[in-house]
Amino acid sequence: MKRVVILGGNGDGLVAAEVIRDLALAGEAVELYGFLNDHQDVGSFIEGWPVLGRTSDWQSLDDDVLFHFSLLSVGKMKERSELISSFAIPRERVISLIHPTAKVSSSCEVSAGVLITAYAVLQPGTKVGFGCSIRSGANLGHDVDVGEFCYVGPNATLCGYAKLGSGSYIAPNAVVRDRTEVGDFAVLAAGSVAYKPLPEGSTWIGNPARRAV
Repeated sequence: MKRVVILGGNGDGLVAAEVIRDLALAGEAVELYGFLNDHQDVGSFIEGWPVLGRTSDWQSLDDDVLFHFSLLSVGKMKERSELISSFAIPRERVISLIHPTAKVSSSCEVSAGVLITAYAVLQPGTKVGFGCSIRSGANLGHDVDVGEFCYVGPNATLCGYAKLGSGSYIAPNAVVRDRTEVGDFAVLAAGSVAYKPLPEGSTWIGNPARRAV
């Protein structure tokens, strides 16, 4: 039985918790052991699961415990990547969570710490880097390259050979067209369509997407 501790809490943490629950219901030998959270009292509960300690307490847990990061804040993707890296948890102790209804091609490469929620589709040749979050209904076309710490929102589409830089944020229903590159920590707003490269740290909105920041 894999015991998983989530670094996080309400919101994104409960999204990951439900994936673990659904995996267990589907017959996977996995259970949510509890949360590490910096804002709720140790010994309290988040929807019935215990808060075991602060995020810095991960080293005090048993060596067989696995960890998953649910520390997501819109507009703070760089801070998120730096925070997760600062924990220095060995990657062999970081688990990816893939919902049983997600369709992930056997030729995909999914790194540690990735969350893939219900009905997401990852087509052949796609690569997803460490610490990414791929949400419900997202469609990643063939040979897409997703860098570390990225977020791909519900029903977003990354067309074939699209490339996301580290920490980029693709909001719900947004589209990145074929062979289009999104720079590190760039943001594509909800429902927007990127037809050309998005520079590092920029924010784009509309169809066609125009630079807002």
